[in-house]
Amino acid sequence: MPSRTEEPMELRWLESFAVVAEELHFARAADRLHLAPSALSAQVKALESHLGVRLIDRGRRTRPALTGAGRLFLEEARLTLAQAARAEAVGRQAGRGELGHAEIAYVASAAFSGVLTDVLTRCAALDTHLTVQVRELETPAQLEALSCGDIDVGFLRWRPEYPAGIATTCLLTEEVVLALPDGAPLAAYEAVPAAELRHEQFVAPHFDEEYGCRAQILEVAAQGGFGPRCAPAVRDFVAALTLVSGGLAVALVPDSLSRVRIPGVVYRRLADVALTTRLVGAYRRGETSPAVRGVIRRLREAAAATTVVG
Repeated sequence: MPSRTEEPMELRWLESFAVVAEELHFARAADRLHLAPSALSAQVKALESHLGVRLIDRGRRTRPALTGAGRLFLEEARLTLAQAARAEAVGRQAGRGELGHAEIAYVASAAFSGVLTDVLTRCAALDTHLTVQVRELETPAQLEALSCGDIDVGFLRWRPEYPAGIATTCLLTEEVVLALPDGAPLAAYEAVPAAELRHEQFVAPHFDEEYGCRAQILEVAAQGGFGPRCAPAVRDFVAALTLVSGGLAVALVPDSLSRVRIPGVVYRRLADVALTTRLVGAYRRGETSPAVRGVIRRLREAAAATTVVG
């Protein structure tokens, strides 16, 4: 049988041959493949013509039987079909964002909010092969890393404007509370009036921004009628709480930080100032990676399920 090598071999030929080899009956094989028997026979003949060898003996009075070449070819055909199915599954998983890699960064306080854990859990619950790398990074550094592609998704504190090309989703709005040294006179209050903080030293993370923590301290001071005293800025809220525990300062922190049980620190509401802070998820507009788009979808799902805290 001459080979028609100019015609490419088609996967449907292999599938048709494999099913016929399993059934050794063209009519039953045609039913399985939802084909007319004549169409099935034509596909097997096309495969044989392409290979230049007979794979199935078609006896008039006996059932079809594999030739020696057919038995050898069947094993390779099955391997090829299995690999093709695996390639298709991988492609579909990748297209749905269930396969690939994503780099996530978060501010330290996000780790205590529960939202970061929620997003990671949603990613893992899909039974996917998506791998996620997480690392702690300050808000300005996150925005720079997002812009240059070093990270894919950021969990950071809200700011009024973002670099070009960066989009955000609000994940959580929570009350700002006061962290005090345990045993300090102000700890006796259930809610602390702003004026009672006139003699306290405030500590906060500082990223050379005119809003956020600095703006909140100024708002409390304005309500209390005093000019605030501030300790040297620290890297993050956990560092601020460490100073509070030593009796060196007080701090305005997101309510989720009250879950951090640091010895020597207690948390109280503010009596006459209503402050809130927002945790946002940030990512690049028009993201092309299916894996990263999958994480962004999980992030938006978490945002939709989150209620205002405080």
